[in-house]
Amino acid sequence: MAQQDNVTRILDLLREQHKPVRLINTYRGIPISNEARIITISQGYVAFSVHEYQAVCMTLEGKTFVQGELLSEVYQARAVAVDVLTRQAILTEFVGVGNTVGKRLAVRVQPKEPVDVEIYDGKRRIPGKLADISSTGVGVFTFATYIYGELSFEKSENVFIDVRMPVSDAILRFEGKITSVVHQKGTFLHRLGVKLLPNPATDQPLLQYISQRQEEILRELKAIYDTMAQDKEKRA
Repeated sequence: MAQQDNVTRILDLLREQHKPVRLINTYRGIPISNEARIITISQGYVAFSVHEYQAVCMTLEGKTFVQGELLSEVYQARAVAVDVLTRQAILTEFVGVGNTVGKRLAVRVQPKEPVDVEIYDGKRRIPGKLADISSTGVGVFTFATYIYGELSFEKSENVFIDVRMPVSDAILRFEGKITSVVHQKGTFLHRLGVKLLPNPATDQPLLQYISQRQEEILRELKAIYDTMAQDKEKRA
């Protein structure tokens, strides 16, 4: 409770000084981060004027992360009410989460359709599906445990990843190091995180795909906002 009171006190100070905060969400791997202005504060509930994309993300996620001048760290907050038409949101339950969230603003896109992946460690080839991809890393879902009875890949292991790129259907081979191995609860799936090594042969087509996918995702977000706003108008 003391933390909550301290955060709202600082936010009230920012409101008086007419200083914005920054809200951070993600949508299909893309960071959605925009300035928001504090409207009113009452009994631990803070009303903000927000960007339309932020309004959609908070409606879908039910939360956001708040970063701002005078705040000692990034805070996660629950979105108890979001009005997409007026672009206003009410947040409460501010919980400190350190400063790592604010730094994780790299674009890491999720594919539109399932994308086949093959992981190779020099001994075994394991099929999988692309979870997401950035200019420096890739996430892969694999059924390796279900197929072989054990997961053959471990953290810090060097691997090659063949990705059948969407649209072009070309296969790009990436080289990298496994940074995480996470079991997806209730499934036979594991998610591998791989840090990619720079490669001039694959950098350009990779960046081109990421840019194209980012534009598609932002158009999708805009379409969702328009639909939500129209539904709100009809009910008004």
